[in-house]
Amino acid sequence: MKNKPLVSILIASHNKEKYVKRCINSCLNQTYKNIEIIFVDDGSKDKSYQIAKQFKNIRVFKKKRIKLKKGFNTFFQIDTYLYAFNKSKGKILSLLDSDDFYTKNKIASIVKFFDKKRMSNIVFNKPIVYHSKDRFFLDSKFKNRRNMWPKFPPCSCISVKRNFFKGICNEITLKKYPLLTLDFRLAVISKLVFNDFKILNKYLTYYFQDPKGESSKFKKFSKNWWSRRLEAHEYFNYIIKKNKVKKLSKVNVRKLDYVITKFLNNFF
Repeated sequence: MKNKPLVSILIASHNKEKYVKRCINSCLNQTYKNIEIIFVDDGSKDKSYQIAKQFKNIRVFKKKRIKLKKGFNTFFQIDTYLYAFNKSKGKILSLLDSDDFYTKNKIASIVKFFDKKRMSNIVFNKPIVYHSKDRFFLDSKFKNRRNMWPKFPPCSCISVKRNFFKGICNEITLKKYPLLTLDFRLAVISKLVFNDFKILNKYLTYYFQDPKGESSKFKKFSKNWWSRRLEAHEYFNYIIKKNKVKKLSKVNVRKLDYVITKFLNNFF
């Protein structure tokens, strides 16, 4: 491969000391070597930062946790990635939560994708849902669909070009939607505004199922789940109106979904 751009692996971490070594080692063991690894600890109370500092050839930072009025950590994660982004230099950014980890050929596959798809600015790869060494599976539900409500792999499956990420920072950092994850925001913006939503048909990221993780607070059809779904609709509408997006498919289906979601939120 003639073109070997610098790739910045941005690791966001908070109280994940059990998984930090596994995460960092998966980055150090990449077959593609022109990388920089930036680990940012978001005010952990465990030994995550100290464990990361033991590694050579990575850059480790510890930041103070921002204060929010609402109690979910969605924006904590976004703020940590932005901190890491500002410390990075790579032309390509690859996001990674510290309890997840990469296959050895993850970065090589991403660089190859962008080398072939010069007009693409962002790509999602498919996840390997990981519980333990003896319990994991390939998640095959994600496809490149044309419908307007994207189904997307998790944050650690996202790689994005630097200039693209920089250009949409204002849209992904809106605090008005505190329950919305970074992956959802990136999926909506890339699909609706730029028509640049692609899922690479390769399983390159181990997506760890932490029973105590933030996602456990959003079990399907729970109160929190419906609250986040309402915010998703509102963010969706915000992006549509601001960017004057037209020719959406399945509009009636989405409107019905919105009405049901809003009713259930009022009920709760």
